[in-house]
Amino acid sequence: MINRRTLLSLLGLASLALSGTSAGAAEPLTLTVGDQFFSNRIVLELSGELKDLPYKIDFKRFNTGSPVASAVASGALDVGIVGDTPVISLAANGAPVKVVASTQTSLDGVGIVARKGIHSVADLKGKTVAIWNGSWSQQLAYRALDEAGVPRSSVNFKYLLPAEASLALTQGDIDAFGTWEPYVSLQEKEGSTLIRNAKGLMSAPTYIVAYEPALAQKSAIIKDFIARLTRARQWSNTHVDEYAEAWSKANQSAPEIAKVWFKRDAIKVLPISPTIISEAQATADFLVDAQMLKQRYDVAPLFDRVL
Repeated sequence: MINRRTLLSLLGLASLALSGTSAGAAEPLTLTVGDQFFSNRIVLELSGELKDLPYKIDFKRFNTGSPVASAVASGALDVGIVGDTPVISLAANGAPVKVVASTQTSLDGVGIVARKGIHSVADLKGKTVAIWNGSWSQQLAYRALDEAGVPRSSVNFKYLLPAEASLALTQGDIDAFGTWEPYVSLQEKEGSTLIRNAKGLMSAPTYIVAYEPALAQKSAIIKDFIARLTRARQWSNTHVDEYAEAWSKANQSAPEIAKVWFKRDAIKVLPISPTIISEAQATADFLVDAQMLKQRYDVAPLFDRVL
């Protein structure tokens, strides 16, 4: 039996999924989604979660996270799937964004990768380490150095995006960089070493973040999208090889790297919780410490728990 709350939700989805002045002219609404490497589009397609959609999804491909957050903040995207730090930085500066859900990966695939001959974070003193301002890489590097008792000033930081940093490490232009998948698996295949993972340093969540006006207009279909992505991610964790083959084909990458990555990552979608908000506050406080934010930012209003 369908209860009243479920019925209202279904009715809301049906009404919001259509736009137009008459039944004959009605057209499905479109949800524009920023997706890195089309990872989420691919898993939604493979799991069957894109079948019978009462709305359209226009996936936009990105190769790194910060532009996704900026595109959501500008209204170019309705929803983006991106790491926490650029979202928090933008929100602290007044961007009209709301976090509506979070995804979590294994922290075994997030960490500092170093060239041969470097065995620990302590070995990074006097070395060149690639980071990107306000990103996971900066947070990883700073916290790992602090933990190891290595002064931040004793390291030469080079500011590179993940793909640039991966190439620079391969070419010998840097000694290490803070990163995540698929760059960890790529570098391990080339002989580099993950000298410190993110466990105990940072939570490394990825947010499903919405443009506030879009959330007001399309809340029902955003809620439906999150439900479909939740089920798709559950599917992906039991169909690793199939997902890896499809992702590799779409991204012209080696399937064996994707298989290692997906087995290690085991991504799951999580609703907003007090723990997620607390971890976000720790990230915001770090951004103040790193002088990326001028003053302390209370993250609580950033999260929308209505969905």
